[in-house]
Amino acid sequence: MLEIEGIRLGFFCSTQDGKVTTNRKFHLKNLTFERVMEAFEKNLRDFELLLDLSLSLGCGVFRLGSDMVPFASHPNFKREWLRPIEEALVGFSRRLKDYPIRITMHPGQFVVLSSPKEQVLSASLRELEYHFWLLDRLGVGREGVVVVHVGGLFEGKEGALKRFKKVLKEQGWLTERLVVENDERHYTVEDLLRAELPIPIVYDHYHHTLNPSNFQPDEVLSTWGDRVPEFHLSSKPEGRHRFGEHGEWVKREDFLVFLRLFGGRRVDLILEAKAKEKALQRLLTEIKSIGL
Repeated sequence: MLEIEGIRLGFFCSTQDGKVTTNRKFHLKNLTFERVMEAFEKNLRDFELLLDLSLSLGCGVFRLGSDMVPFASHPNFKREWLRPIEEALVGFSRRLKDYPIRITMHPGQFVVLSSPKEQVLSASLRELEYHFWLLDRLGVGREGVVVVHVGGLFEGKEGALKRFKKVLKEQGWLTERLVVENDERHYTVEDLLRAELPIPIVYDHYHHTLNPSNFQPDEVLSTWGDRVPEFHLSSKPEGRHRFGEHGEWVKREDFLVFLRLFGGRRVDLILEAKAKEKALQRLLTEIKSIGL
């Protein structure tokens, strides 16, 4: 397994060309058991192919797509559809043990635990229940974290953080896997540290460059207790782009800055570059050229 000063690398969800993916889905209007099973079985097949690819690249971590079971948290998804899916996942869990690769997940930004709207909160909890259920059925231990953001400001940062913390207290099961990431607009690493949340903090380097704050690396690392941290790295795109948009590749200099912060510690680092496994290969070539 490849490590660079204690840091293991990985990519997320699919190959660059999208032909091998764990995120197949379809239009909600076409939701049927047959369509769900068709997409799920292809996702599960490709999951194994992506694990093989990750292993060949020396990766120690892989992010599984949230659409592994399409629309699993939607109210129109029938609970009985989960029975054959559960059997398949439990069966696959035996093969998964052969891969020395950590599996994590990152739901979409519609998961907002700080929202004052009951409908949004209920939908967010259903989505997280699905993610936890999926990782449980795959036999993934506590290292299989589920990453979320705090969300919007909702009439003030302090109030939103209080609501977020209140939900974590009321829904104690969330602390088994949930971790929270700094974002590019509202919640800095320092904000998350000062909130004293009962869950680990995911350091996203690109978000930090766009929404900086003062913190010590050991402060973030300590939130993980006995678990290995999962952090994220991406780079600013070349040319015109939306604020916060991830670049195609990870620049060597961004990795070197990350290394100065966390090198020498045991960290799993997801590269959030659009080129996915190709970006990982390019970065490895570039850092090998300077003797790392």
